[in-house]
Amino acid sequence: MGDSHYIHIRRPTAHPAWQLSLVGRFIAAHVGAPVSVLAEQASQAARVFTDSWNKFLFRRFWGESISSGEIDLVIDSYENVMLRNRFRWTDSAHQHPEDLTGEVVQGTFSPQATATLTTLFLRHTGKGLRIVTDMEEANKKGGALICYGSSDSNFKTFELEAESGGALCQSTFNDSGERAFRVGGNVHSIEKRDGVTYDKAIVLRLAGQQDAGQCQVVCAGLSEWGSLAAVHYLVRNWKVLHRRFDGFGQRRDFCVLLEVPFGNCDEARELAAAVWWNRNGQVK
Repeated sequence: MGDSHYIHIRRPTAHPAWQLSLVGRFIAAHVGAPVSVLAEQASQAARVFTDSWNKFLFRRFWGESISSGEIDLVIDSYENVMLRNRFRWTDSAHQHPEDLTGEVVQGTFSPQATATLTTLFLRHTGKGLRIVTDMEEANKKGGALICYGSSDSNFKTFELEAESGGALCQSTFNDSGERAFRVGGNVHSIEKRDGVTYDKAIVLRLAGQQDAGQCQVVCAGLSEWGSLAAVHYLVRNWKVLHRRFDGFGQRRDFCVLLEVPFGNCDEARELAAAVWWNRNGQVK
């Protein structure tokens, strides 16, 4: 008989479960930990970069002087309403109604507007706001000035509107004698459609480009719903506004007209906008 040949097949050795568990823990301890640390460091670096970039963009929108100057929020005290309303009626083609009266009423939404804007500036500048009324002296050099409320109730808004010449927007009255904003040659007032009342509001920025001057912003509605909606719109969309209206090293004056349903200040939508593309040119 010939020689018999045998093939020996070696089966893999089965490792006990406790050995596999030890290997897994060893890999997790010596490989997983460094990977986890690197991932956390990368996440922190991304957050730091994003935060720094947002602060840079914030300074570009508001002007470099906000880093060293004060930020004043001028709230409407509703004083001298009769005087300013009578002036506007005289300025228009209408006669003012005899029963138009003025009274002192504190703005009910001013605290919400103040808190929202303070949070924004603390996040990006580390500084809070200085709150003044429209009858007090506000900072006039450097920093930023924010006016809350229309020119009918906030005298500082009235002053800014007069200084700008009403080229971007103007408070006026419609043919029915109701308060309105004129933007882009059209008059916009409070409307009621399908049982819903819609306020109008503006976000106006005067960039103060000359001599690194003060940036002045107005958040105003025909009612306080609109004024608060303008604040919320500014806080949520300042980066969008920066990309849209600033460029090539130039910050431009602009006005955005908004419409907002009463009771829903977060649902503002843009109706129109006007901007000075060139201070020596025309408003578009």
